[in-house]
Amino acid sequence: MVHRMQMVAYIWILKDFILRFQVLQRRRVHYMPGWDCHGLPIEVKAVAEEAARGATHLSPTEIRHAARNVALRELVKQREAFKDFSIMADWSEECAYRTMHFPYEITQLELFSRMVERGLIYQQFRPVYWSPSSGTALAEAEIEYDDQHRSRSAYVAFTLLPNGPLRAKLAKAALHTEDIKLVVWTTTPWTLLGNMALAVSQDAQYSIVRTVQGAYMLVASELVDSLQHIPVGLAQPGITQATLGDVDEVLQVSGYDLVGARYHFPFMEQDTTRKIISAPFVTTTSGTGIVHMAPAHGQEDYQVWRDTGNLAQHGLVSHVDGQGRFAFPGAEAGSTAAVCAAAQALDGQEAMYEGNQSVLALLYDHGALLGERLYTHSYPIDWRTKKPLMMRATSQWFADLSHISGEAQAALEHVHFVPATGRNRLASLVARRSEWCISRQRPWGVPLPAVYNAATGEALLTKTNIEHILGVFAQHKSMDCWWTLDAETFVASEYRDLNAKWIIKGDTLDVWFDSGSSWAVLQSSMGRAYCTPELCADVYLEGTDQHRGWFQSSLLTRISTCGDAKAPYANLVTHGFVVDDAGRKMSKSVGNVIAPESFIFGDEKNAAFPPLGTDILRWWAAKADYTRDMPISPLIMKHAADEVRKLRNTARFLLANVGNTQTALPEPTTLRLLDRYIMHELLQLDTVCHKAYQEFDFPRVVRRLNEFVTCSLSSLYLDVVKDILYAGGGSSRENVVAILDQILYTMTCILAPILPHLAEDIHWYRSGAERDPTEAQALHMPSFFQQGWTPISAAWEDFALASTMQQILNLRSDVFGLMTRCKEASLLKSMPQAALELYVPDAPLYKVLFTYQDQLCDLFSAAQVALYDDYEAGVQQ
Repeated sequence: MVHRMQMVAYIWILKDFILRFQVLQRRRVHYMPGWDCHGLPIEVKAVAEEAARGATHLSPTEIRHAARNVALRELVKQREAFKDFSIMADWSEECAYRTMHFPYEITQLELFSRMVERGLIYQQFRPVYWSPSSGTALAEAEIEYDDQHRSRSAYVAFTLLPNGPLRAKLAKAALHTEDIKLVVWTTTPWTLLGNMALAVSQDAQYSIVRTVQGAYMLVASELVDSLQHIPVGLAQPGITQATLGDVDEVLQVSGYDLVGARYHFPFMEQDTTRKIISAPFVTTTSGTGIVHMAPAHGQEDYQVWRDTGNLAQHGLVSHVDGQGRFAFPGAEAGSTAAVCAAAQALDGQEAMYEGNQSVLALLYDHGALLGERLYTHSYPIDWRTKKPLMMRATSQWFADLSHISGEAQAALEHVHFVPATGRNRLASLVARRSEWCISRQRPWGVPLPAVYNAATGEALLTKTNIEHILGVFAQHKSMDCWWTLDAETFVASEYRDLNAKWIIKGDTLDVWFDSGSSWAVLQSSMGRAYCTPELCADVYLEGTDQHRGWFQSSLLTRISTCGDAKAPYANLVTHGFVVDDAGRKMSKSVGNVIAPESFIFGDEKNAAFPPLGTDILRWWAAKADYTRDMPISPLIMKHAADEVRKLRNTARFLLANVGNTQTALPEPTTLRLLDRYIMHELLQLDTVCHKAYQEFDFPRVVRRLNEFVTCSLSSLYLDVVKDILYAGGGSSRENVVAILDQILYTMTCILAPILPHLAEDIHWYRSGAERDPTEAQALHMPSFFQQGWTPISAAWEDFALASTMQQILNLRSDVFGLMTRCKEASLLKSMPQAALELYVPDAPLYKVLFTYQDQLCDLFSAAQVALYDDYEAGVQQ
């Protein structure tokens, strides 16, 4: 939660840079801060808190009430924290959205209704990613991968029952058919209870081999050598397993010969056999070249099962329930496909844990387990609970994306991506998706508005009936009634049958459908129709993980609803994640999590975290390269604090000399070389930073501002003009003060989106406010952001002059080096006491220096400067 809050803080601060810059451009900014309130994490937290109070077996409405309270509580905490981060927004309920807000929920269901009307929503019993730990289906965006997951992989023997042509080949080789075992390797032994077929590659060659024990086994010819390394029998702790050993090839057959043959397996009833089929996903690069197919537990298995007509003929067999436990005769499917009595004894066991072990033991008892070994590989896990997922056939609702893929791809062509690599990533994710599982089996969310005929199980989901359901919701001003009223209440009159009974299953919509509807809520808040083509969000900004989440769901709901090739965003900006200074992801288990408040307010228990204030945190957020992972630590923040202190001290110096009298800039032709040069450099700074803000390149703003303040301003201009400021008078000092005032104003414009507190401080004193203003004065003082960012006139641009000045500065650097050596040798007490004689044989450079000879003492910080183009003349002089 702390790490997530750190990321949320970073996201909101980056967005605030953009908003404040746009306000300074005098643009009207429509900004709705908001919160995603639904979802499993809040529900789990709410249920846990209720359980701690002694409340168990909560009804859906009780869960929703508890979850709403948790969401509101966390929302208030975050809102106050965001104010600490100086996020400029209207935080009132009227101007901030919440996905659990009733108008937001209604908008979401209106979008869903449009998709139903366009024929993009359908129901299907098929395998989906299922989280037993969360008790719900998950979409791809909710899945992470554990690269070090360890599975108990098994080599299993199936008895071959050959067809006519294959039987003849075996007879010719004097092989008894009942002795031949098909060898299958699987990393999910628990799915063997859902076996419906074996798959081979019809284009591959397969070999029958004899082991040293006299057993006959069939595997892909390319994988015969790997058989000898199979560990034999059940693994025992602390005991090294023997391996199968050498094998001799007896006969080769083609995969085509195997297709259509049948097999028997101990988990089947005695007289049951199943067929060997061909599948395009079978390879001979690993395993055995023979794949166990459980269409209820695998996406590829399901697709082949469906495409070959077996789904319509045989259906699906799923013996796993919503808690991930074995259930017989068949969970949800109502399947009559039976397994042996011994397998049914596993009823109630957790399939992936105790059940997996029991399956291996059962296979061993039946002589079907050749061996097992631990296998480390990448495996999908629930992004919330971090526990393994399973593929499980359930009845779910899907959005058909195949019909909108072209429009979605075309829409992305008109989106500007930062960084540019985001385009390929999002486009490839969208291109690979043909459907979206949008139903969830949890009460805390927006109801999926389908009612079911109790007798037939047929779903009623039409635009007309959804409109009727929305009317019921509007009447009760809440969607909680979905779980309290009779199902018949949600059936429109034209669908009612006196003999029919209706039921509600209580599914809710995927939370990504929640967040993916925010574009419509934004447009609605502006009084515009959902599908107004010319209206979209200027910027979407989030972490790179949102290519699989919010960025994608927003695009898909927009295209699916409106039927055009228009994305809901013009610019899509993504950032990396906050890590520690060693590049490690922040984790409580590692102990490297740092709350953003620790930098703002300090940590009394840890001296490494002094209170730095909001501006320092925002400066770090701006200078970090957000296109990559961003390190943070007390040392990194100390460097950020030093840089901000430098800016603040420079501003203080400028204010001390400018005061509160703002003098108009003189004409460029009336100024000295250095004055015109610093104004040219200030113009370049203004232009570059303005463009960087437009391109969301905040690190470039920080870098250029630091360079200007350190090099052009402090080390050069302020160093040269300090005598004029302290002892000068007349027009020369007035000109310098006018230039310093312009520098102060431009610097304030540039740093204001990032450091708003410093900008307001500068603006306060530059405008003549008292040092200790009264509350009344403070209330009537206009904000710096109300006056806007006025760019510097292009009349100050003079690249020829800048080139001239650079020649002088190069020579100045050489002279300073020489004078430093003289001071170290005690030949010179201080630079202002130096008398310089410069021999310049370079005629163009001499001409430049001669032109500005009256200004060389100031430029070189010397008492006298004599200039010669003839060395001998200089010596004689």
